Amino acid sequence: MASKKPTPVIIPCYDRQRRTCIQVERTGTHVKYIPLDVNEGLQVLTATANEFDQRYEPMVNYPAEKACQLFLNYSQTIGATKEALGYLGQIVNVSKQEADMATTKKTAATEKAAATKTAAKKAAPAKPATKPAPVKPAPAKAAKPAAKPAAKTGEKKMSAAQMFQDLIMQGKLTDDQIFEKVQAQFGLDEKKRGYTKWYRNHLKKQGANPPEAKVSK
Repeated sequence: MASKKPTPVIIPCYDRQRRTCIQVERTGTHVKYIPLDVNEGLQVLTATANEFDQRYEPMVNYPAEKACQLFLNYSQTIGATKEALGYLGQIVNVSKQEADMATTKKTAATEKAAATKTAAKKAAPAKPATKPAPVKPAPAKAAKPAAKPAAKTGEKKMSAAQMFQDLIMQGKLTDDQIFEKVQAQFGLDEKKRGYTKWYRNHLKKQGANPPEAKVSK
């Protein structure tokens, strides 16, 4: 007997940092979803139902149509896969021009990432073809404790734009405090202090409903 196909379930969700995604399919054990990722573009990811529910929760009273339209608007800038556009197209109209632009952006971003990875690999120092001759050890001395290697992390590097938007959506800092945090992280010039207000207006235009600017006491 053939297994039952997963039922499309289009639900806008967000995590504790107010990062949004759209759940597009759910079975008893797995969930397919589209995260709003300005670096990777829109693509369909899969997680176990337990992992997904621990990280995300539904956005109450936020229409799926509004969320899909917002993601479609973002796709024109950050790109999207055909699979992601197919799910969005179940709720909102995706024109051929919009689909072509989104997939072209996504392909260009993927190729750029691959080229960067290849260039980094070529730039790595080559390993010696032969083993060096053994060196006679010097008289033993008290060895200094070796420095601990830096811990590796799997986290992707955040952009200044993403940091601005995340801090704005958290609603805990004033606009000046938000700018100073991003400035410290990315070395922004003082002339760019107005970026916080610009990104807040940008989020409003995209329907993200950010908190109003916090007033310093």
